[in-house]
Amino acid sequence: MNHKEKTKNTYNKIAEEFNQRNAELFWVDQIQTFKNLISHGKIIDIGCGTGRDGEQLAERYKYIGIDASEGMLTIAQKRVPKGTFKQIDFYTLEFPNNTFDGFWAAASLLHVPKKEINIVLQEIYRITKEKGVGFISIKEKTILEEGIIKEEKMGGIERYFSFYTQEEFKKILEVNNFTILEQGTHVENDERKTHWLYFFVQK
Repeated sequence: MNHKEKTKNTYNKIAEEFNQRNAELFWVDQIQTFKNLISHGKIIDIGCGTGRDGEQLAERYKYIGIDASEGMLTIAQKRVPKGTFKQIDFYTLEFPNNTFDGFWAAASLLHVPKKEINIVLQEIYRITKEKGVGFISIKEKTILEEGIIKEEKMGGIERYFSFYTQEEFKKILEVNNFTILEQGTHVENDERKTHWLYFFVQK
């Protein structure tokens, strides 16, 4: 089983518990910034999970959420009735060029191996309109670069993660022709005090 299947199977397995554990909005300030940058239009939530952020975004925009996990999407569709959802992965985004005014990719691109991140970012770039704005959040690198991580929580799970420094991911975004509007860090109030990196970008 490859890394994509392992990660997808994990999210199918834990969808209900994941939804309960992550019920509260995490990117509160960042969603407000996103709304300030894009007043209206059509946006895509890349790796929408169970629709936590989608609840907020669908109130303002014409919203499409995509995810590889059918289990997560089943919950998202109930949680965000205003939204449209599609089960597709990040590698071949089945939309025409310049479709979206903006994109939201919170804690999703961290599941893409580093050797494939340029492919995914080019797809995102392709479907985003000129001057369109996006949000990306990933986990900050400490020791591990990337790999399948096994965890005991939620009955034992395996997911693929890639970790970055701020400067490392900034360069990757610039290589893929995104302009960085804002970047920052956010420390999660969990046991590990997980450090997140986030970027607002423009095509």
